[in-house]
Amino acid sequence: MSHVTLRIEGMTCNGCVTSVKNVLARQSGVRASRVEIGKAELELDDSASLDAIRAAVAKAGFRVATA
Repeated sequence: MSHVTLRIEGMTCNGCVTSVKNVLARQSGVRASRVEIGKAELELDDSASLDAIRAAVAKAGFRVATA
């Protein structure tokens, strides 16, 4: 398992938090997530694709900031 923190831009309310949580829950390899406005902390297993996670978050209308 690995721990990843993503900075997510465009989240402004609890509805945004719920949207991101729902997107992350559907992603393969995401074992746990903690989402708040501006970031998501993830526990990922080896099957997780960070690129796929970023793309899914972007498709939901948010931007994953690069470190």
